[in-house]
Formats: sequence, structure tokens, C-alpha cells
Amino acid sequence: MANPSTEGEHATVVLADISRRPKIGSRVIVFANEKGGVGKSTLAFHTAVSLAKSGEKVLAIDLDRRQQSLAHALENRAATCRSLGVELPGPRSLLLEHHSGAMLAQEIARVGADCSTIIVDVPGNDSPIARRAIALADKLITPVNANFVDLDSIARFSPATGRLTAIGSFAKLVAELREARIAAGFSDIEWLLVKNRVRHSERLQLDRFDAAARQLPAQLDLSLVEGLPERVAFRDLFMFGLIHDDCRMLPGLNGARIGATPELAAMLQEVGLIPDPLHKHVQPVRRSRPPARSLQRYRQSLQRHVGIEEPVSAPL
Repeated sequence: MANPSTEGEHATVVLADISRRPKIGSRVIVFANEKGGVGKSTLAFHTAVSLAKSGEKVLAIDLDRRQQSLAHALENRAATCRSLGVELPGPRSLLLEHHSGAMLAQEIARVGADCSTIIVDVPGNDSPIARRAIALADKLITPVNANFVDLDSIARFSPATGRLTAIGSFAKLVAELREARIAAGFSDIEWLLVKNRVRHSERLQLDRFDAAARQLPAQLDLSLVEGLPERVAFRDLFMFGLIHDDCRMLPGLNGARIGATPELAAMLQEVGLIPDPLHKHVQPVRRSRPPARSLQRYRQSLQRHVGIEEPVSAPL
């Protein structure tokens, strides 16, 4: 497999660019994997919203100017708030249209100077801006679906023995950037591999995947983390710009029975992103009486797709 430095900018060039920029005082959490469709944007969204709901000031940056999944989810969150007449806690957000190290640094300083956490959602391919985002990371969170096809960019395994046979292209890139980052005087990147979208019905496949993944921490200096399970509700709420916890606080829905999602809290705890206990949980602010038709449509959508058991007809 080709060395990543022969396919793009060498890691030392990336770090030289990063080193010229103003120092970022916030912690930087980057969601990245060269494999698409593994849930990067969903995890980035849930993390950003959860931290904002705890009272943290968060900036969420979408680097995928084609798909714009994170940016659209946050736009939909604002639209949901308008239709329901509330203001839900959420991160500041921006879509980086012009990809350069200078522009990334400029926008972080402009929009997120007083933020405690910067969350960056990286598109599923190698690019100069992806390398710079990873090089800036204090924590690099790499989601993978629990199958060997999606694990290929991280590592390859023998189908006969299940043993590790090769390091994937993305893992090689991360290793180069970590080495160059330390050489440039920065701290190491904490790398977390998140097993995402798990279908517990596929027990045999999961056992094989877990046995393979357990070989990676020692080889790649990373930690294994459980992510979010495969649930239709996660994707459907994502379209509204909501997480499960939001539903308990929305007008007319606070009495509905909504399934708990302990997996999200467990993931945040495991990756070391437990919200600051000094911050109180921020409650939504009532802005105006929403149109009855908008709220009715919203309730119907939740009943249909998210599985609310008993809609509540409480007054607004």
C-alpha cells in the first residue's frame, strides 16, 4: 500500500501550516474516517448538541461542502424551533466553503473564540483540509460500522485466521500526522475508534468483528468505544435536527413516553466528553405560540417514525 505522504501533502508540511496559525484555546474534537456512511455526521451532531445542552459553548464546523449533513441537521434544528415556538440549546455552526488552513483558522477565531469545544465533521475522503483538521485534533473520533468492509481503511485481517495483516491507508495517515504533531511540539492526538450502528441481531458477525478490533489498540495506539446502535429513530430525529432528549422538553410532547437512549450518555462518558458538572442543564426558552397545524404535523411525524407511544394533547 502506498505511503500517504506520496499521495498528498507530507505530514510535516501540514504541521508547518498549522504551526503558523494562532493557537486554539478550545479543545478540538474531529470526526473523521476516509470511509463514508459510517455515521460521522450523526455522532458529531449528537455530541455537539449534548454538550451545548449542558451549557458549554460549542462551535460545530462542517467541512463537507458537498453533502453538508451536519450543517443541514443544525439548520433543521433551527427550523424545528421556529415551527414549535421554542429555542433549544445548540451549538454555533458554520459550513467551511473555502478549504484552506488559513480559512479554517480564521473562522475558528471569528466564530468560536469564546467556545470551550470545537467539533469538526470531516468528509469521507483524503484532502488537504481533512489532513489539517486531523492535525488540529485533541481527540480524533473515527466511527466504523461493525463490518470488515468499513474497517478496511483502518486495518485488514486474514479471512482465514482473523489476524491483522495490514494497516489501512487512513490509519497510516493518522500515524504520520500524530508523529509530525509531536515533533512540532504539540501534544499527541487521542484516537478513538467508535463501533457504530450495531445490529445486535448479527451476533456472529459482531463476534468476529470484535475479535479483530481488539487487536487494534496495541497496534495503532487507539481506544475502542461503543457508539450508537442502529435505530431508525436516530436517523429520523436527525432530519428534524433533534436528539431524543429534546423530545421531553418540547411543547405538547413532554408527557409522551419516549425511549431512553443510554448509549449516547455512555459514549460521551467513554470518550471523555462528559459535560461540565458545573454547568446546569440548559432548558429550552419559550418564544411564541406555535401554529397548531405545525405542532400537529410534528407530533404525527414523531408518532410515525420515532415511536412515541402516546401523544399528549397538553396545552401549549
